[in-house]
Amino acid sequence: MSGYPSGQVTLWEDFLVDNVTKFTETVGSSAVQDVISEHGGWWRQTLDGGDADDLLIVGELAWEVDEGQPLTFETRHKSSVITSQGLWAGMTDATTEGSGINPIHDEGGTLVTTASDAVGFLLDESAAGTQDTTWQAVGVQGDTDNSQVSLTSGAAIVAATPQVLRMILTAANSGTARFYIGTSNQYGGGSLVSTQTSFFRSSIVLAPALGADDRATATTVDWDYVYVTAPR
Repeated sequence: MSGYPSGQVTLWEDFLVDNVTKFTETVGSSAVQDVISEHGGWWRQTLDGGDADDLLIVGELAWEVDEGQPLTFETRHKSSVITSQGLWAGMTDATTEGSGINPIHDEGGTLVTTASDAVGFLLDESAAGTQDTTWQAVGVQGDTDNSQVSLTSGAAIVAATPQVLRMILTAANSGTARFYIGTSNQYGGGSLVSTQTSFFRSSIVLAPALGADDRATATTVDWDYVYVTAPR
C-alpha cells in the first residue's frame, strides 16, 4: 500500500517520565519503582531487604512471533549489589504478578511461574545458594516449564556495572530463542551465548516485562530502556 507508515512495529521506552502509560506497574510489599535522575532516563526498582518485596513493569500484549519475525527484545540493566536478588527480563503473557512472584521465578533451584507462556533471562542469586551470578535462559510453554539453561559463556553480573541483554525470537523449530549478553555500550549486539529450540510457543501473544524480587538484602535494580521490534 502506497504511503504505509512502517513495515516494523516497534516499542522504545527510555524511561524519561514517571507513570509510563505503555506499561503496567505492580508492586509487592514495601518495594517502590520510579524514574531516577540519571542521564538518558533509567527505571529504578528498590527492594528494602525484607524478603517480601517484588516489582514488575510490563507492556501490552501485542507481540506474536508467528505474525511477525524475527522479534527482537533488548534492555540494559545494572544492580547495586550482585548477591541476593531475583531478576527477570523477557516476554510474557502474564501482565501482572501473581502470588508475589515475577513471570518466572526460582525457588531452591525449581522454577515457579506466574505466566502460562514466557521466555527470557532469569537471575536468581541468594545466600542459600539457589544459583550464582550467571544469567539463565528460561521459558514456560502452556504451563510446562523448560529446563533452565545456564548462560555460562556470557559475562556474570558485576555490581553497578551495566549489561545489555538481547533476545531474538523466531518461529523456526517450534520456537527458537537466541540469547545475547553485551557490555554496557553494546547496544544491538553483544555475544551470542545460547541458541535454544522448542523453547517458547510462537503462536502466543506476549508482552515485554522487567522484574525484581527480594532476597533479604536491600538493593536497587536499574533498567535503562526497553526495546522490542518485529515486522508488522
